[in-house]
Amino acid sequence: MLVGVISDSHDNLELLKRALREVVSRGVQLVFHLGDFISPFTVKLMKELLGDIPVIGIKGNNDGDVYQLLRLFTQYNWTLKIEPSIINVGGRKILLVHGYGGIEETTRLVNAWTTSLDVDVVLYGHTHNVDLRRMGEKLILNPGEVCGYITGKSSYAVLDLNKLEAEVYIL
Repeated sequence: MLVGVISDSHDNLELLKRALREVVSRGVQLVFHLGDFISPFTVKLMKELLGDIPVIGIKGNNDGDVYQLLRLFTQYNWTLKIEPSIINVGGRKILLVHGYGGIEETTRLVNAWTTSLDVDVVLYGHTHNVDLRRMGEKLILNPGEVCGYITGKSSYAVLDLNKLEAEVYIL
């Protein structure tokens, strides 16, 4: 199963459109958004571009209008997690988390969760930096930022849950 993974779109609609069009062209069956959508109109744009492809998202630290985000996710029959969550998709246990504090704190937490939890994949955002690595047999993935505001690079990833491999793409 191929899954698109995006994070930190921060209302940059033009780059989000480009990223989602590429994700769709790669034949994904599901999209994860790892937080910091920001405005509900971003979720509406996602629905327009993704059509019937489902989305599982997690609230980011900058997502303010949680009520409207939840309303739209419910309306689209998508899933929005408010707190870090372990979900089962494609026979894999996946930890979804946005992030906490700064880059170093988020990285320490991700490393601790990866070693201590019974998961196959840890997906996180927040730092705006790409992180694709293995810790033992577990895969850690931060697709970087769609918005391009911090790093100057807009990126997303495609995760192959069957092979437990991912590739990051720069727009």
